[in-house]
Amino acid sequence: MQVVTILGSNSGNKRQLITEAIRILSSTEQWVMASSFYETAPWGFECDENFLNQVVVFQTRLSAFDFLQRCLETEKRLGRIRLAGGPRYSSRPIDIDLLFYDSVILNTPDLILPHPRMQERNFVLTPLAEILPDFVHPVFQKTIATLLQECPDKLQARKLPD
Repeated sequence: MQVVTILGSNSGNKRQLITEAIRILSSTEQWVMASSFYETAPWGFECDENFLNQVVVFQTRLSAFDFLQRCLETEKRLGRIRLAGGPRYSSRPIDIDLLFYDSVILNTPDLILPHPRMQERNFVLTPLAEILPDFVHPVFQKTIATLLQECPDKLQARKLPD
C-alpha cells in the first residue's frame, strides 16, 4: 500500500529531525518519494518558530493502524511529548501525519483517512501538489492541484533550496 505522510517540525534542528524520522520509518518501510522542504508560519496557534514541512510517500505492507503506530513511536523516539488534555496545536520537535493510505476512506476514533483537514492547509497541499498534483482525493473527487487552487488558507508555504 502507498502511504502519503507529512512530516513537520518547529523546534530543534528541524531538517535533521525530519530526515531522522524518515530514516527510522525507512528502516522497515520503503521510501518512494519526497517533496522539497517548505517553511510556513504556525497554523492554528501563535509562536515565534516557523515550521519546516515535507511530504513523503512510503510503500508499506503494514495496515494503516500499524503504520500510524510506527509514526507515533518515531515521534516519541525523537522527543515529541503528547500531553493528555493538552492543546491541540503546539510547538513540537516532530509531527507525522498520515494524509492518504492509497485511496482508503476510514473514519474511526483513532484514525481518519484521508486526513480530515488537509484541504484547508497550504502547508500540506503545496508540497503534496509538488509530487502528486494529479492524485485524486477519494472523498472530494478532486486532484491535489485543484484542492490547492481552492484552498482558503492564506499562509504562504515557502519552498526552501535543497
